[in-house]
Amino acid sequence: MLNPSRFIYNSYRKQKAYFLKRPSGLLTNIVGKTYFRWVNFFAQLISERKTLLNQEYVDLWRQLYFLRFGAKPLFKLEAAVPIALDSDDHKWPRGTMTDNSVNLRFNTKLYQFFQNESELKVLDLGCSGGGFVRSVLADGHTAIGIEGSDYSQYYRSGEWGNIPHHLFTGDITAEFQLYELPNTISVKFDCITLWEVLEHIPEAKIHVLIQNIKNHLAPNGICVASVDVVPDGDLLTGAVYHQTLRPKSWWLAQFYDHALVEVSNHNFCTQDYVRGHGQGWKDWSPDEPEGGFHLVLKRA
Repeated sequence: MLNPSRFIYNSYRKQKAYFLKRPSGLLTNIVGKTYFRWVNFFAQLISERKTLLNQEYVDLWRQLYFLRFGAKPLFKLEAAVPIALDSDDHKWPRGTMTDNSVNLRFNTKLYQFFQNESELKVLDLGCSGGGFVRSVLADGHTAIGIEGSDYSQYYRSGEWGNIPHHLFTGDITAEFQLYELPNTISVKFDCITLWEVLEHIPEAKIHVLIQNIKNHLAPNGICVASVDVVPDGDLLTGAVYHQTLRPKSWWLAQFYDHALVEVSNHNFCTQDYVRGHGQGWKDWSPDEPEGGFHLVLKRA
């Protein structure tokens, strides 16, 4: 039986790609820009930042957070480029303004993968609103997020006002290093995630990003990513969000150049991932036409 939400979402993806790839023309511009005005309106309407949590719950979480972690910073990020000023995701915020993705199925499978160790360290690159980071903290583990734009930090949107010790801004395509305070010890992570991030990176900057991942990955750690393959941008602003649209084999080759290889025996299935799980109104599935794919990687 046809799922209406999947039909609508896949139609939206095809139409968006159609307008972004068509040669410019008067009629195309008029129809396309009208289409993108509606797309942007609905993106705001169904934003993951639209939370049902009441203010009392948020205030209680914040109090418990500071009781658990204290008032002083716990980590330090040294970033060669503090904000990705040249990125369209910062110039014309969209995902960094609306996304706050969480999928607790992934958390459960991640802990099982590491045999339910008492404390894992997770790094989320391109963390947007920080929802995934907060979910890992709520489970009793350590998590840090880095976002290239300072939009959410400035407006204290998403979780940026709720977990301030664990969210940072920094351009992940330039060299960065995370340290644990007070002894300024380099932090290594059991899992590094990139949810809908890799395709946003220009090809010329990908190898620096992968080197950053390798530098922060624990010896037995894994890197998990969702990668979209459909063009994405905005005719109204001229933004191009998806800079690198390449097949899975190409991405595996880039990671292989840095001695990171695919994990074949992991326990994740499509529905487990934070993005690309094919559920709801705004997420692709690798099993559908023009769907993306997932990467699970480790040190060679």
